[in-house]
Amino acid sequence: MSLNRSRREFLQAGLTLPAAGLVSSSLDMSVQKEPPKVTYRTLGKTGLKVTGVGYGIGYVPNVEVVNRAIDWGINYFDTSRDYRESEAIFAGCIKGKRQKIHISTKSGSTKKEEILQDMDTSLKTLGTDYVDIWQLHARDLPARIPDEAIEAMVQCKKAGKARFIGFSCHNPNNMVDFLLDAKVFDVMQTTYSFAIGSGFREKAVQKLAAAGVGVIAMKVVVAMSGIGMKRGGSGGPAKTNKKEGEGPLAGIKWVLSNPAIGTTVPNMNSIAELEMNMRAMSEPYTPADEQLLFTLNEQIRPDYCRMCYQCDGVCPKGLPVADVLRYLAYYDFAGDLYQGVTNFRNLRPELQKVRCGDCSECAIKCPNGVQVKNRLMRAQELLA
Repeated sequence: MSLNRSRREFLQAGLTLPAAGLVSSSLDMSVQKEPPKVTYRTLGKTGLKVTGVGYGIGYVPNVEVVNRAIDWGINYFDTSRDYRESEAIFAGCIKGKRQKIHISTKSGSTKKEEILQDMDTSLKTLGTDYVDIWQLHARDLPARIPDEAIEAMVQCKKAGKARFIGFSCHNPNNMVDFLLDAKVFDVMQTTYSFAIGSGFREKAVQKLAAAGVGVIAMKVVVAMSGIGMKRGGSGGPAKTNKKEGEGPLAGIKWVLSNPAIGTTVPNMNSIAELEMNMRAMSEPYTPADEQLLFTLNEQIRPDYCRMCYQCDGVCPKGLPVADVLRYLAYYDFAGDLYQGVTNFRNLRPELQKVRCGDCSECAIKCPNGVQVKNRLMRAQELLA
């Protein structure tokens, strides 16, 4: 795909794309008359009984879908102070329903006073006097959790404003020992999916579960929907006879086949998508699911970053390569242009101005086969 076409995609999609409903019309099937079956898991030593499929409340949540999820029994909802109006919109959905659900939200700060303020702001916005899980957002290196941040989190828990505390990250291998050594965190929210690869993350996930840490899986269906194969991906259209939507279903079933996982937090933008994903709680993971996931995984191999972070610090221009590829994936593989643009434009100004086309050869050789230079150039054209 040409970079000019990338720019046209940006202009045509606009920044309100998340609100439009990101699932193909092929998912607009008639919804079951009976609510899908829900099953529960215990989230580590927290003791919380959570549905295997939770709900990731994105930047612009679909109120109808959130309300239906609550009515159908989904009881774990994840949001963040960083997600624009997410908390405020979600608050309107949970009035009179607080005791039916568990709420997780997050702070993006590293400073004690700001984290404490974020806690109070979240409680006020959500209209509750406590959250079940309070997390530090996107902590991919131990240096991103200074002592003062830990002090703030512990203080929130002791004050009864948060029942349990933790953090989210994109590479559990970098953070598992830090979490266990700190001896204060109850949960970790981390990337875990078929596309990312269990082998890379499995030891960390099992180590956390063995220690009683609740493991919350995110990015569980990103790249399994086939969206990226139609929007800037180089793998071409999916060569399967499966209806669109069965990739995400198979992906969640794969994640839930691991008893170490407490819950999952896919974002959902239509009733049909909600119904499809909830089926993962009652349907077994099958050889047909595995074959579908293998097929999709090979098609996205040149385009989808597995977040192994082996490229960290390699770029001579200082680009945080894995992060930039993740920002692009928000659009190419999840349809969320706003989140991709917002994250990219939070980079330092000098990094936003880097253009990989100026390099004759890319210094990064991805062990997973991602065409790094092409992907970075697309991100710079689309998101800058």
